[in-house]
Formats: sequence, C-alpha cells, structure tokens
Amino acid sequence: MPNIALKRDAPYRGGVALAEKPKRPLRIPLWLEREEQARFESTLKDRRNIPINIFGNNKAKMTATRRRYELLFGLLLNSGLRISEALCLKTADVRILDGLAKSVRVIGKGDKERLVPLPGAFGAVFGFWLKDRARGEFVFAKAPGQKPVSAQAARAYLRGMLKKAGIEKKISPHKLRHTYATNLLNAGAERVDIKALLGHESLATTQIYTNVGQERMEQVVGRL
Repeated sequence: MPNIALKRDAPYRGGVALAEKPKRPLRIPLWLEREEQARFESTLKDRRNIPINIFGNNKAKMTATRRRYELLFGLLLNSGLRISEALCLKTADVRILDGLAKSVRVIGKGDKERLVPLPGAFGAVFGFWLKDRARGEFVFAKAPGQKPVSAQAARAYLRGMLKKAGIEKKISPHKLRHTYATNLLNAGAERVDIKALLGHESLATTQIYTNVGQERMEQVVGRL
C-alpha cells in the first residue's frame, strides 16, 4: 500500500483517517497588457470599422451600438465591476458632478453595496454620454426605456473587437476586471484597497493579484 501522509487533525470516516485533499494550484489570472489595452480601446473608438449589418440596421444604429459597448468595456477597465454589476446599473447609480461621472453605486454579491470612484478622464466621457438620460433608465439599455444588453451579447461583441484589435488572448469581461486590478497593483495600490474596490469577501480572494504586478516588479528591478 502506498504511503499517504495524513494530517494530525485529518477527518475520520468509519474509524479511518482520510488523506487531506491536495490544494488546487493558484493560477495567475489573464489580463491585458498596457499596449494591448491601448490597442483594444483604439479599435473600439475607430468608427471606420463599423461592420455592415445583414439585418438591415443602419449606420447610425450600428455606431450607437459600438459607442454603448465602448463605454461598457471602458467602465469595466476603469472600475473593475463584474459584467452583471455593470449591466444592472441605472443612471441614478452614477454620481455626476458638473458633468463629470465621479463614482458608481454597485450592489454586488450578497446584496452588498459599494461605491467605486472613477478616474477623471473616463468620468468626463462617461458623464457626457449620460447627461440627457432619465435617472430610472438602465445605463446600457438597448434603447431608451428598454432592458440592458445581455451578458452573452457583451461577451460576443468583446470577442469580435479583440479579433479586430489583433489580440489573441481569451479575454472575457471578467478578464477586463483582472486588467483593472492589475493596473491598480502596478500603480502601487494596497491589497486591502483592491479588495474594497472589487467587492471581494475576503483578502484571500484578492491574494491572486499579489502575483501579477509584473510591470511594477520590472520597474523595481530596473532601478538596480
């Protein structure tokens, strides 16, 4: 019989000590590098690559759709919201001061509320886009008074834009959240701050981001 190491306090079943289950290895999350993020955002802003729609949607409608996704993905990159949190946002959840979107009020997992501040540059663009919206309207509604786009549609649109940008990584909306957290870490944010901004239950969940500060580590090594 192979020799299986047992912990002193291992659980028992039927009078027999059970071997402790091996821990799943901690995987480094996937994210967009700075150059990739810039290329992705540039592709979203490029109105020359609006696709021709076979269902008869006109250029103006297709351009408005692109703009909506540009702001949706921009919000994920600048706030770290989960896709479900972003799509549930209503205009009243965005605090706008003098035309600048300052923060978003989010109801996250476990119905826990948090207030996430927005960077000034993105806040100016986001606030301008929302300036004439009714306060009870979904931020990312398909049309005024309608429900927001689906998470499935957002994922499909993201895949298409990444392909246009020449990015082969399998980036999902959640990986944009990882990108935000990685940017925070590289900017010198503490783990407790990242935890609060992402709405994590515990620091253990945020632990994974202590392994991804490659840019910051390269800057530190570069000073040697």
